[in-house]
Amino acid sequence: MAELEAHRRLDFPVPEHAADPMLSFDRVFADDKGNMFGVLECRDEGGGTVVLRAFSSLPWGTRDVEGWVPPLLSAEVFDGVVAPGRSEIEQMTRALDALDRESAAHAELLSRRKQRSRALLRQMHELYALRNFRGETRRLRDAFDRPQGIPGGVGECCAPKLLHHAASHGLWPVGLAEFYWGGQRGARGREQGRFYSPCATRCEPILGFLLCGLEERGIDRSSVERSRR
Repeated sequence: MAELEAHRRLDFPVPEHAADPMLSFDRVFADDKGNMFGVLECRDEGGGTVVLRAFSSLPWGTRDVEGWVPPLLSAEVFDGVVAPGRSEIEQMTRALDALDRESAAHAELLSRRKQRSRALLRQMHELYALRNFRGETRRLRDAFDRPQGIPGGVGECCAPKLLHHAASHGLWPVGLAEFYWGGQRGARGREQGRFYSPCATRCEPILGFLLCGLEERGIDRSSVERSRR
């Protein structure tokens, strides 16, 4: 939090002259927006401390920023599969706005948009892969431990990004913290600078899988779970 406050931009690891104006807080938190951020303290194989940082998905599309762990989907997959699908859905939405809500054309296009949205969501569930500390990798649909359907946005929050990245790079978690920063638009009752647990609907159902393997290294997984509360 101190780094965010001091630099007031997401790309704080880069020199000021090389900073991207699109990553300044004036842009990131425009219109009273806010976002969740996470920090995971880890140990490497030599016992050294490594600190990982992540942000939950941003509404205006920024995904890869220096100093933050990358998203689960690579840029190639996102740009080649997800982005075109979202663009198609957005085009349908704009077309719907131009149609009479009571018309047959509106009803038909609305049905097509729902089908396309569901198809893209299913496709994304196949593309997302999670890795745990036992070295196991599972698709999102196999790792989501709830009988209900998988909601949108799973895998884009801080905790899954951080734990997946640590497990994929031979790092072992010590403590996890997530906090809210920014305005009140979309805050859902959260306040800037306060710590919160990972969300119950998107994150908690996959954390069990992500934390598997810690006990085999003599790490008490409950200590990591307690640190996120």
